[in-house]
Amino acid sequence: MKMKYANVCVAVLLAVLAMAGCSEADDQVPDGMARVEVHLSAPYQRATRATGDWLDPISSEERIHDYWVVFVNGSNIVEELVAGSCGTEGKEEDSFRFLLPPGTYKVYAFANLDFSALGITKGAALPDLSNEKLATTNGWTNDIPMSNNVNGQTVKVEEVENQSFQVELVRAMAKLQLDFTNPTQHQLDILGYEIYPLTKTNVSLLEPAEPADIVTDESEFYRVDLTKTPNTPITLSANGGTGSTWAYVNETNASATSTVNQYSIRLKVRRKGENTQSDGVEEFRYGFTVNSSTVVDGVSGFDYIRRNDWIRLPITFGDWSFRVETLPFPPIAGFQSRVVSADALSITFNTGGYIFLRAMFRKNDDPEGVWRSFDDSDVTFVLPGTYTGNTTTGPIQSIDSETGTGIILSGDLQIFEEGQFFSQLPSGDIVGQLTNDERYGQVTVTLKVKLEDLDYQFNYNIIKTN
Repeated sequence: MKMKYANVCVAVLLAVLAMAGCSEADDQVPDGMARVEVHLSAPYQRATRATGDWLDPISSEERIHDYWVVFVNGSNIVEELVAGSCGTEGKEEDSFRFLLPPGTYKVYAFANLDFSALGITKGAALPDLSNEKLATTNGWTNDIPMSNNVNGQTVKVEEVENQSFQVELVRAMAKLQLDFTNPTQHQLDILGYEIYPLTKTNVSLLEPAEPADIVTDESEFYRVDLTKTPNTPITLSANGGTGSTWAYVNETNASATSTVNQYSIRLKVRRKGENTQSDGVEEFRYGFTVNSSTVVDGVSGFDYIRRNDWIRLPITFGDWSFRVETLPFPPIAGFQSRVVSADALSITFNTGGYIFLRAMFRKNDDPEGVWRSFDDSDVTFVLPGTYTGNTTTGPIQSIDSETGTGIILSGDLQIFEEGQFFSQLPSGDIVGQLTNDERYGQVTVTLKVKLEDLDYQFNYNIIKTN
C-alpha cells in the first residue's frame, strides 16, 4: 500500500514539474520581440469639463464594453490588433499583454461601435480615418462610442522587462446636465427643455484636434418633453427643492453656428397655482444663454461642448418671470418691421423699419395674467446713461452704473441702419431701426435690470431674415 501511494505521489510531482516547465517556456520572449502590457481606460485627462463622476461612471452605457486596440508601425501597417470585451455591464478599464517587435508605434483605440465598418486588418495599411463619421444623435441612449485623438497615441516599445502603456479612450458624446434649485415660495414642475445650437450631423470618429475643427454644418433645437413616456416631469418643492435632468449630446462649436457665440437653453415650467392643464403651459416660460463669459465648474468659456465633457449648469429660479414683447405701433412717418416669429428668447423680422421692444416681468405672487413694465408706478429702476459705442463693430452700451438698467448689443450689427442702433426710452422700451435692403443677421440684446434687491440680466436675440 505504501509503495502504491509513493508511486502516485511521484506521478503527481512529475506532472507538476512538467507543467511548470511548460509555463516557464511559454513565458520566454522570442528573439526580436518585446512583451507589452496595455492598460485601457476611459478617463481622458485632457477633457475640459469632466467631473469625477464622469471619470468613475455609474451608468453602464458610459463604460467600456467591446473594444479594439490597434498598433500601427512607421510604415502605416497594422502590426497588431487586440480585441476584447468587458461584458454587458462594461468596465472602467481593462488590461492585456502581448508581443511586439521593438519600435515606435501609433496606437488607436475604439470601443462600443461597429469596428468591422472601419476596414482595419492586421498586416494591412491603416485606412484613412480622418473623415470617418459616427451616426450619433442628441439624446443618445446606447453604449457611448469611444475612440482616441485624431493623431493617435505614440508609444515606444523596447526590449526591456515590465513595460506598460496607458491607452486612453475618449467618449464621442458629452453629458449636459441641468441642476435645478427652487428657493421660491411655490412648487415648480419642470415639464421640458430645449437647447440650441447642438450639432445635428454625424460626428467625427476621432476627436478633433481643436474645437474649431468640430463639424457644425447643421444645428438644431434639441427639445425634450418630460411629460411623455419614458420621461417624467421634475417636481421641485418650495423653499429649496432640487432636481436635475441630463442628456448625452453631440459636441458642438457654437461659434460656427451662431453669430453671437452662445448657447440658448429654455425651460417649460409650471408653478403651483397655475393652470395644470397642458394647454396652459405650452410655451417655454424661462430662457437663458451661456456664452464665452460663462464659468462652469471653474472653467471660463462656454463656446463649445466637446466630446467627453460632463457639463453641469446650475439653475436657480427666482420669484420674477421675464419676457420681451414687440409693440404694435410705428413711429410717425415710419413703419414697423414685420414680425415673422417671436418667443421667449428671440424675435425674427423679414422687412426693414423700426422695431420697438418692451421688457415685461411679473412677480409670481401677482395675479395670473398680470405683467409689469418699467413705467409701472410700483417698479423702481435706474434710467440708462449716455448712449456710447462704436457704430460698426460694437458692443454698444447704454448703462448707468452696474446697478442700473440698460442694453448691451453684440453680434452682427450690420442689420441696422448706419448710425441707427438701439436706444432706450425713459419708459424702458427699446427702439431701433433695421435696414430695408438685403443685409441680414442677428444681434443679441442684453437687458440689465435692477428690481428691488434683484440684479438681472436678460439676453434676447434680434434676427433679420429674408
